[in-house]
Amino acid sequence: MRVVHRVEVRGSAGEGPATWGQTAIRRALAALAPQDHQFNLVWGGPLDRPLPTAAAVEVVRALVERHDSLRTRIHVRGDGFAQELCGAGTVEVVEERVDDLAAVAVRGARMRHELWGRRFDYATDLPVRAGLVTVDGAVHHTVLVVAHTALDGWGLPVLDADLTALAAGSAPPERAAWTPLDEAAWQTSHDGRRHDAAARARTLRTMRAAPVVVFPRGSADGKGPDSGSAVREGRGDEGTEDGGAGGAEAAARPRYRQTVLRSLRLGPAAERVAARWRTSTSGVLLAASCRALAAAAGRGDLALQVMVSNRFRPALADAVVTTAMEGLLHVDGLDAPFEEVGPRVWRAAMTAYRSAYYDKDLLRREAAADPTTAHDGTCWYNDRRGTGPDRTLRARPTRSRRLARADASDEQGGVTLTLHLVDAPDGGVDVVLTADAARLDDATAAFVVRDVERTVLAASRAPTPPSPRRAPRPAAPRAPCPGPRGRRPAARAGGGPPRAGGGAGRGRGGRGGRA
Repeated sequence: MRVVHRVEVRGSAGEGPATWGQTAIRRALAALAPQDHQFNLVWGGPLDRPLPTAAAVEVVRALVERHDSLRTRIHVRGDGFAQELCGAGTVEVVEERVDDLAAVAVRGARMRHELWGRRFDYATDLPVRAGLVTVDGAVHHTVLVVAHTALDGWGLPVLDADLTALAAGSAPPERAAWTPLDEAAWQTSHDGRRHDAAARARTLRTMRAAPVVVFPRGSADGKGPDSGSAVREGRGDEGTEDGGAGGAEAAARPRYRQTVLRSLRLGPAAERVAARWRTSTSGVLLAASCRALAAAAGRGDLALQVMVSNRFRPALADAVVTTAMEGLLHVDGLDAPFEEVGPRVWRAAMTAYRSAYYDKDLLRREAAADPTTAHDGTCWYNDRRGTGPDRTLRARPTRSRRLARADASDEQGGVTLTLHLVDAPDGGVDVVLTADAARLDDATAAFVVRDVERTVLAASRAPTPPSPRRAPRPAAPRAPCPGPRGRRPAARAGGGPPRAGGGAGRGRGGRGGRA
């Protein structure tokens, strides 16, 4: 039996211009409509201790009233957007009543898929909905879905901590963090405009130096960098380390394919390299990813859109907002030894991180007016480790089959590729490459994901420090840790432009989103 609760919420009210992050994600959602539900953030799961239904409904109410972003609608205003903080509104809480505990998990999974798969009307709906699975008046499973206009993946741990506190009957900690209206006020201030101008100027310089095309269309010729031929499989999780089931090319070839390598050794190896380089694992993995992609493209340089949390800015560290954006990274010399590539990528990444907080609409207009800025901005990278496994992957490795391939959705925003690093379900890291099959065939995609692992493992076995040069230290923070059992954020499959943090995201200078 299903009961839908219409929960009334109240709070302060106001309006103002949309923030840079709100505007960027709203335009991305419009481009994907009507499939924009795939940007929804979803998490939840079984509760350690059941909660009375009425208490659970009150937790949802308190959470929405606590965070302005969960009561913020986005409206079209001229050629831009505005935000409205609603003083009163209604949140949908769907309750599924089942007769016994054995049915809870199945109903919870079904509800998760249903609530995640529904679009929000960003101008009229409050950007949050919840689901409860109950037995005899007690909640055993929860689902919370939030629109990406309200939150990026790096904000999920804050919501998760607040939910945990509210469910336990305690007050969540007070945090000195911006609300969306606070953020918009700073962005339109003198300091905000000055910061924006500097960030855009750096990005325009990077555009002028970046290649116009990284992977030309038609470059998927059936010969990957380390494979003599490409075998294309069918629609399921059929790919394997040695080529899988094989089969003839389908008559209707999908545009995108997904390749996933599951590695238990990649994380520990990256830790060893990071300790030697005196940097972060995110820096090591970004360097390995850049090197693998450049090698697959047959180039010595690479242009890459890297998702950046922007949470290293103090007022945004604990903010429940959507503020992660992409920074354009361009680095050359990627065909050098990996010990030399690491510092080069680090320096380029620092420029990208510093430049990833800006007015994207204005940047696009400036770039469109300057032909010298033509560049390839269709390759995306998102380090989402720490947000939990991605339950929406089409290609699913197993313990006995580390490499899997599958057809991917064509709704990828026109990208060439997205390379995501995601937590594997049983530990380890999933290296997830979703790519345009006309630019990267299966053999090339397999080369990329394997080469990321191969490069880091080889570097981890190096017996001595690489050079006397003082290794740089990263300025961008690691992502927040995932929440407690039952509320771990769930990330979306790679596809781009990647959401900030994905169904969840993160801030190693790399995560986040789609962005």
